[in-house]
Amino acid sequence: MARTYGDKPSTSSMEEDLEIEVSMRNASIIDHQYQSEQHKDHKVLNAFNPTDKTSYSDMIHIDVPDTRTLVERSDGVTKYTAYNIYINGWYHGSVRFSHLYEFAELIKQKFSQRYKGPEFPAKKLFKLDPKAIDERRQKIAKYFQAMVQHPEIARHYIIEKKLLGFQIDSFRATSQYVSLDIYLGNGEKTTIKCLVSDSTMEIMRILAEKLGFHNKDEFIYHFGLFMGKGRDPTVACYSVTPDNFNPLLTRFLRNFESPFVSLSTANQKYNENGHYNFLCIRKLIWDTRIEESILDDGVFVDMIYRQAVQDYKNGNLAPIKDDLEYKMKQCMQRNDKIMFLRNCHLLPTYSYEILSPCSCDYPKPGTPCEIKFGRRQVVLTTQDELGNPKTSLFRATRIRVWRITQIMEKISFQFEYLMAKDTFEWITLDTDQAILMSLLLQSIGSEILYEHNNMTIEQQVMKEKQSKGNYVEKTSKLPRDPKKPIIVLKNAVEETDPLGVMEHYHNYNRMLTTISDGIPQRNQAFTDITNDDL
Repeated sequence: MARTYGDKPSTSSMEEDLEIEVSMRNASIIDHQYQSEQHKDHKVLNAFNPTDKTSYSDMIHIDVPDTRTLVERSDGVTKYTAYNIYINGWYHGSVRFSHLYEFAELIKQKFSQRYKGPEFPAKKLFKLDPKAIDERRQKIAKYFQAMVQHPEIARHYIIEKKLLGFQIDSFRATSQYVSLDIYLGNGEKTTIKCLVSDSTMEIMRILAEKLGFHNKDEFIYHFGLFMGKGRDPTVACYSVTPDNFNPLLTRFLRNFESPFVSLSTANQKYNENGHYNFLCIRKLIWDTRIEESILDDGVFVDMIYRQAVQDYKNGNLAPIKDDLEYKMKQCMQRNDKIMFLRNCHLLPTYSYEILSPCSCDYPKPGTPCEIKFGRRQVVLTTQDELGNPKTSLFRATRIRVWRITQIMEKISFQFEYLMAKDTFEWITLDTDQAILMSLLLQSIGSEILYEHNNMTIEQQVMKEKQSKGNYVEKTSKLPRDPKKPIIVLKNAVEETDPLGVMEHYHNYNRMLTTISDGIPQRNQAFTDITNDDL
């Protein structure tokens, strides 16, 4: 079962590791909320295996829900239809059909022998009526859904570059050069000069240089650029200061987007009552052993220290024993950053991202819970029958697969967890942060896999760069079992559709899919689990 904070971490032998691997293959599955015969509207939007030894996926959801009418820039009169693209639940841009068609033609030229799936809708010589436009929209969504399931296409830089181009072109910026405010871990603001068209990776490199990092790749690996907002939605947030900085993360920015445009668009379309989003840097270090290994670099120490101190001030590290808290205060007074961090490493509550409260089905459906991700685990805090808090830990190394599902209009994040020998149980979280949860869990898995591959940061970065555009062989066909999760999204979508993947999308008004830097493959990571991980 899931451990509580009071439980002693397990230590296992090689024989136990092998036993767990066998359990992964032979386990029965408990899915007490989503029995298919009881929920005919249950749809699997996406499923992921956290298991590729050589690469790790960066999940992207693409949605083409509707269209809009725009005016040509050239004459300001001629109207045309643009297709609204949403990525990871956020508006990305409105793209005209001709640009999407050119993109599909480019894919055909480069991958004509590899792509198998629905064709991109053809051009029409006559003007389309509203019904025909909507039919075209659905075909475009299906095309994206099928195209990105081909690893050799999904990993290619064309996807990233084209999506970025769609966003920039749709934004229609009035100036090419802009200033961008980014908040560090303690709420201190740093401003950089950049181009509107600069991608997330380019912004991270500019920021790394300004902050004094000599190894920009290592900075990019250990930190991420997020969009966040204040935790109280009823309080207007017009400015961010160290006194009120306690960000609720809303979005993990990826390299297919411009941070300036994403932030500007989000604050135009999504702010409520002055509750604005802002950009912030958060660390992506999920194990204190890895954090300890970089404490010899003063710039890294300063960045990590800022976030740790702010977490302490916000009460996110509680509870802390009196003697340890006294030591931490002494370290802060004499500005001993390294010793402060090492004291933080002794706290089981250190190094977590606290997300919005949600509802879960553990231990029973409809249970309110608080949730946080960190320390290579998912932590749920619920209340027992007497109202006392109960904390359950779900270790990432015991999660076989996770998925994002939909029942009617409700979106859920689910993960399949090894509760006991030969027994898996689906844990369901009803939340509006399902995509963010998946990205955080992928980041945790990436750290674990690379560590077990004994790769340095430089080797990891080089491996990721080399994977762009590489061909990955698809697996053999697997039988479709509606009770078990779909774990082979890396397969090409063929006309026979043996997995029934396309079946889930036929009745959707909003089509979601994934693009991946490294499409997940069959789970082999569990054979690399160490005693510390178990």
